Amino acid sequence: MNLTKVLVADDHYIVRLGLKILINSFEGYEVVKDVENGQEVLENISLADYLILDLEMPLVDGVEALKIIRKEYPEKKIILLTNCMYIPTLVKAKSLKPHGFLFKDGMHEEIKLCLNELEKGHYYTGKNCLAFFERHKEEISDVENLIQNLNSLTKTEIKIIYQISKNLSTVEIAEILFNSPKTIDNHRTNIAKKLSIGGYNNLQLVAIKYKLLIESLYKSATA
Repeated sequence: MNLTKVLVADDHYIVRLGLKILINSFEGYEVVKDVENGQEVLENISLADYLILDLEMPLVDGVEALKIIRKEYPEKKIILLTNCMYIPTLVKAKSLKPHGFLFKDGMHEEIKLCLNELEKGHYYTGKNCLAFFERHKEEISDVENLIQNLNSLTKTEIKIIYQISKNLSTVEIAEILFNSPKTIDNHRTNIAKKLSIGGYNNLQLVAIKYKLLIESLYKSATA
Protein backbone atom coordinates (compact mmCIF):
# COMPACT_ATOMS: atom_id res chain seq x y z
CA MET A 1 0.00 0.00 0.00
CA ASN A 2 1.37 3.39 -1.01
CA LEU A 3 1.36 5.82 1.90
CA THR A 4 0.76 9.54 1.50
CA LYS A 5 3.92 11.17 2.87
CA VAL A 6 3.45 14.15 5.18
CA LEU A 7 5.83 16.82 6.48
CA VAL A 8 4.85 18.70 9.65
CA ALA A 9 6.36 22.12 10.41
CA ASP A 10 5.81 23.97 13.69
CA ASP A 11 8.23 25.69 16.06
CA HIS A 12 6.54 24.04 19.08
CA TYR A 13 7.77 20.50 19.65
CA ILE A 14 4.62 19.36 21.42
CA VAL A 15 2.46 20.42 18.43
CA ARG A 16 4.70 18.55 16.01
CA LEU A 17 4.72 15.46 18.22
CA GLY A 18 0.95 15.47 18.65
CA LEU A 19 0.33 15.81 14.92
CA LYS A 20 2.92 13.17 14.10
CA ILE A 21 1.35 10.61 16.44
CA LEU A 22 -2.17 11.45 15.25
CA ILE A 23 -1.44 11.39 11.51
CA ASN A 24 0.61 8.19 11.76
CA SER A 25 -2.48 6.58 13.29
CA PHE A 26 -4.50 7.31 10.13
CA GLU A 27 -4.59 4.57 7.53
CA GLY A 28 -2.69 5.56 4.39
CA TYR A 29 -0.61 8.39 5.90
CA GLU A 30 2.93 8.64 7.23
CA VAL A 31 4.77 11.62 8.72
CA VAL A 32 8.20 11.34 7.11
CA LYS A 33 9.68 14.55 8.56
CA ASP A 34 8.92 17.11 11.24
CA VAL A 35 10.76 20.44 11.32
CA GLU A 36 10.72 23.59 13.44
CA ASN A 37 11.16 26.41 10.91
CA GLY A 38 10.37 27.44 7.35
CA GLN A 39 13.94 27.11 6.13
CA GLU A 40 13.90 23.42 7.02
CA VAL A 41 10.60 23.09 5.15
CA LEU A 42 12.20 24.40 1.97
CA GLU A 43 15.14 22.03 2.41
CA ASN A 44 12.88 18.98 2.73
CA ILE A 45 10.01 19.66 0.31
CA SER A 46 10.87 16.71 -1.91
CA LEU A 47 10.29 14.20 0.92
CA ALA A 48 6.56 14.75 1.25
CA ASP A 49 3.34 14.83 -0.74
CA TYR A 50 1.53 16.98 1.85
CA LEU A 51 3.08 19.78 3.89
CA ILE A 52 1.42 20.97 7.09
CA LEU A 53 2.84 24.41 7.89
CA ASP A 54 2.52 26.68 10.89
CA LEU A 55 1.67 30.15 9.57
CA GLU A 56 4.12 31.88 11.93
CA MET A 57 7.49 30.11 11.89
CA PRO A 58 11.07 31.32 12.42
CA LEU A 59 13.43 32.09 9.49
CA VAL A 60 10.80 31.64 6.76
CA ASP A 61 7.16 32.01 7.74
CA GLY A 62 4.30 29.93 6.40
CA VAL A 63 3.13 32.58 3.93
CA GLU A 64 6.56 32.90 2.31
CA ALA A 65 7.06 29.12 2.30
CA LEU A 66 3.64 28.68 0.69
CA LYS A 67 4.52 31.18 -2.06
CA ILE A 68 7.73 29.34 -2.89
CA ILE A 69 6.19 25.86 -2.78
CA ARG A 70 3.23 26.90 -4.93
CA LYS A 71 5.61 28.33 -7.54
CA GLU A 72 8.27 25.60 -7.60
CA TYR A 73 6.28 22.51 -6.54
CA PRO A 74 2.68 23.04 -7.72
CA GLU A 75 1.87 19.36 -7.23
CA LYS A 76 2.42 19.54 -3.45
CA LYS A 77 -0.62 20.00 -1.21
CA ILE A 78 -0.32 22.47 1.65
CA ILE A 79 -2.27 22.82 4.88
CA LEU A 80 -1.76 25.98 6.95
CA LEU A 81 -2.16 25.93 10.73
CA THR A 82 -2.41 29.04 12.84
CA ASN A 83 -3.35 30.70 16.11
CA CYS A 84 -2.85 34.10 14.46
CA MET A 85 -5.70 36.59 14.81
CA TYR A 86 -3.94 39.42 12.91
CA ILE A 87 -6.25 39.94 9.97
CA PRO A 88 -3.68 41.22 7.40
CA THR A 89 -1.60 38.06 7.91
CA LEU A 90 -4.68 35.86 7.55
CA VAL A 91 -5.79 37.76 4.44
CA LYS A 92 -2.37 37.30 2.82
CA ALA A 93 -2.38 33.60 3.68
CA LYS A 94 -5.96 33.12 2.45
CA SER A 95 -5.20 34.88 -0.85
CA LEU A 96 -2.55 32.24 -1.64
CA LYS A 97 -5.27 29.56 -1.51
CA PRO A 98 -3.71 26.85 0.64
CA HIS A 99 -5.39 23.49 0.10
CA GLY A 100 -6.29 23.37 3.79
CA PHE A 101 -6.58 26.13 6.40
CA LEU A 102 -7.08 25.28 10.09
CA PHE A 103 -6.92 27.16 13.36
CA LYS A 104 -4.89 25.18 15.88
CA ASP A 105 -7.82 25.34 18.27
CA GLY A 106 -9.77 22.28 17.18
CA MET A 107 -7.34 21.12 14.51
CA HIS A 108 -6.95 17.64 16.00
CA GLU A 109 -10.65 17.01 15.45
CA GLU A 110 -10.52 18.23 11.84
CA ILE A 111 -7.12 17.18 10.50
CA LYS A 112 -8.33 13.77 9.27
CA LEU A 113 -11.34 15.32 7.55
CA CYS A 114 -9.04 17.91 5.98
CA LEU A 115 -6.63 15.25 4.69
CA ASN A 116 -9.50 13.19 3.30
CA GLU A 117 -10.94 16.18 1.45
CA LEU A 118 -7.53 16.95 -0.06
CA GLU A 119 -7.26 13.34 -1.22
CA LYS A 120 -10.51 13.91 -3.15
CA GLY A 121 -9.03 17.00 -4.81
CA HIS A 122 -11.05 19.43 -2.68
CA TYR A 123 -10.00 22.40 -0.55
CA TYR A 124 -10.84 22.48 3.14
CA THR A 125 -11.24 25.41 5.52
CA GLY A 126 -11.80 24.57 9.18
CA LYS A 127 -15.02 25.44 10.97
CA ASN A 128 -13.27 27.86 13.34
CA CYS A 129 -11.61 29.60 10.39
CA LEU A 130 -14.91 29.98 8.56
CA ALA A 131 -16.58 31.37 11.68
CA PHE A 132 -13.74 33.86 12.21
CA PHE A 133 -13.82 35.01 8.57
CA GLU A 134 -17.57 35.48 8.79
CA ARG A 135 -17.35 37.50 12.03
CA HIS A 136 -14.70 39.79 10.59
CA LYS A 137 -15.80 39.90 6.96
CA GLU A 138 -16.12 43.71 6.91
CA GLU A 139 -12.58 44.31 8.20
CA ILE A 140 -11.26 41.53 5.94
CA SER A 141 -12.78 43.32 2.94
CA ASP A 142 -11.22 46.61 4.09
CA VAL A 143 -7.80 44.96 4.50
CA GLU A 144 -8.02 43.30 1.07
CA ASN A 145 -8.66 46.74 -0.45
CA LEU A 146 -5.87 48.29 1.61
CA ILE A 147 -3.36 45.66 0.48
CA GLN A 148 -4.34 46.23 -3.14
CA ASN A 149 -3.95 49.99 -2.74
CA LEU A 150 -0.65 49.70 -0.87
CA ASN A 151 0.76 47.87 -3.88
CA SER A 152 0.16 51.02 -5.95
CA LEU A 153 2.55 53.11 -3.82
CA THR A 154 5.97 54.15 -5.11
CA LYS A 155 9.11 53.19 -3.18
CA THR A 156 9.34 56.73 -1.82
CA GLU A 157 5.73 56.61 -0.64
CA ILE A 158 6.33 53.23 1.00
CA LYS A 159 9.30 54.68 2.90
CA ILE A 160 7.13 57.56 4.08
CA ILE A 161 4.13 55.49 5.17
CA TYR A 162 6.52 53.20 7.01
CA GLN A 163 7.75 56.18 9.03
CA ILE A 164 4.16 57.32 9.54
CA SER A 165 3.35 53.86 10.95
CA LYS A 166 5.99 54.51 13.63
CA ASN A 167 3.92 57.55 14.70
CA LEU A 168 6.52 60.07 13.55
CA SER A 169 5.60 63.64 12.68
CA THR A 170 6.07 65.24 9.26
CA VAL A 171 9.11 67.15 10.55
CA GLU A 172 10.69 64.00 11.98
CA ILE A 173 10.11 62.10 8.72
CA ALA A 174 11.58 64.99 6.72
CA GLU A 175 14.73 64.85 8.82
CA ILE A 176 15.10 61.07 8.43
CA LEU A 177 14.54 61.12 4.67
CA PHE A 178 16.48 64.36 4.06
CA ASN A 179 13.50 66.17 2.62
CA SER A 180 11.50 69.28 3.38
CA PRO A 181 8.35 69.05 5.53
CA LYS A 182 6.39 70.49 2.60
CA THR A 183 7.56 67.64 0.33
CA ILE A 184 6.63 65.06 2.96
CA ASP A 185 3.19 66.67 3.37
CA ASN A 186 2.64 66.47 -0.40
CA HIS A 187 3.54 62.78 -0.32
CA ARG A 188 1.19 62.22 2.62
CA THR A 189 -1.66 63.76 0.62
CA ASN A 190 -0.90 61.54 -2.39
CA ILE A 191 -0.62 58.43 -0.21
CA ALA A 192 -3.97 59.16 1.44
CA LYS A 193 -5.61 59.54 -1.99
CA LYS A 194 -4.15 56.24 -3.24
CA LEU A 195 -5.34 54.46 -0.11
CA SER A 196 -8.78 56.12 -0.26
CA ILE A 197 -8.27 57.58 3.20
CA GLY A 198 -9.84 60.93 4.00
CA GLY A 199 -8.22 63.23 6.51
CA TYR A 200 -4.64 63.95 7.56
CA ASN A 201 -4.91 62.19 10.93
CA ASN A 202 -6.78 59.18 9.53
CA LEU A 203 -3.74 58.17 7.47
CA GLN A 204 -1.72 58.13 10.68
CA LEU A 205 -4.33 56.00 12.44
CA VAL A 206 -4.52 53.45 9.60
CA ALA A 207 -0.73 53.27 9.28
CA ILE A 208 -0.30 52.62 13.01
CA LYS A 209 -3.13 50.04 13.08
CA TYR A 210 -1.56 48.07 10.23
CA LYS A 211 2.06 48.70 11.15
CA LEU A 212 3.11 45.04 10.71
CA LEU A 213 1.60 44.92 7.23
CA ILE A 214 3.33 48.15 6.22
CA GLU A 215 6.62 47.00 7.75
CA SER A 216 6.45 43.83 5.64
CA LEU A 217 5.81 45.89 2.50
CA TYR A 218 8.69 48.23 3.40
CA LYS A 219 11.12 45.31 3.86
CA SER A 220 10.14 43.86 0.49
CA ALA A 221 10.48 47.22 -1.24
CA THR A 222 13.90 47.98 0.24
CA ALA A 223 15.40 44.47 0.10
